[in-house]
Amino acid sequence: MTRHPIGTGRGPRAAIAFAFSALLAIGVSGSAGAKPRDPAPPVKAEPRVVPRTGVPQPLPLLNRDDRLPEGYQDLVRRLMARGPGDTLGDGVFGLAEGSFHAGAFDEAGGRYADFAQRFPRNLRVNLALERLLLMKDGRDFGDEPLRIYARADLMRAEGRADSAETALTAGLARYPGTKLRYHFRYALAEIARDKGNHAAAIEQALAVADTSAGSRLAPAALKLAGDETLAMGGPPERASGYYQSLLERFPDSPLAPSVRERLLLLRKKMQL
Repeated sequence: MTRHPIGTGRGPRAAIAFAFSALLAIGVSGSAGAKPRDPAPPVKAEPRVVPRTGVPQPLPLLNRDDRLPEGYQDLVRRLMARGPGDTLGDGVFGLAEGSFHAGAFDEAGGRYADFAQRFPRNLRVNLALERLLLMKDGRDFGDEPLRIYARADLMRAEGRADSAETALTAGLARYPGTKLRYHFRYALAEIARDKGNHAAAIEQALAVADTSAGSRLAPAALKLAGDETLAMGGPPERASGYYQSLLERFPDSPLAPSVRERLLLLRKKMQL
């Protein structure tokens, strides 16, 4: 009888099974006495992808990151809120401005009113309404103070601040009792602020904010006085007083929320 090479006497299939079991016992890379290998480290899970596109799934929404610059999120929020209506009608406003600067005040009034009615979401609506009030209140001395103001406004828009300052100063001296005298002074305060002349800006602003003036520009003038006091390194208590006066006298002013926030920050710094 012929024996098979393995010597089991059980035929070819039995020999193959015996050899396979022996390999499992000793391992494919070592002897029967070798130590078993350490378990392989777990495989790091790959990022999940959307089927067929290969695009990673979006990360979960994050909460507020305090490392962002102060006011960053508010800025993003305002930019996201902008829409096509913010600039729709700019051409009509430009025509109204052209008429105003040329001294055609009746024509300018009609165009400003048309602009405000047709494009209420445009960012320049408030300026158009201010122009309407200005022309309604300032038609004295044969419209000459209004013409001076309009020419000075155009000079400022063209970057000729010194010429605008000269025109406004001369106009105020010539027509000291004009109804637009506080508009003249507020424009002079803004020009002085832009030139870095803080003391002159505060002086003009306080003249506008005086309680006896009764000017609707008083809230903006008080804010300007406070801002310029801080800009020139003046006492924070004085700036705080200007801000507090604005909040007490004009609590419903559109400037009140931002001024209230600035006042709180200023008081915190004063307590440190």
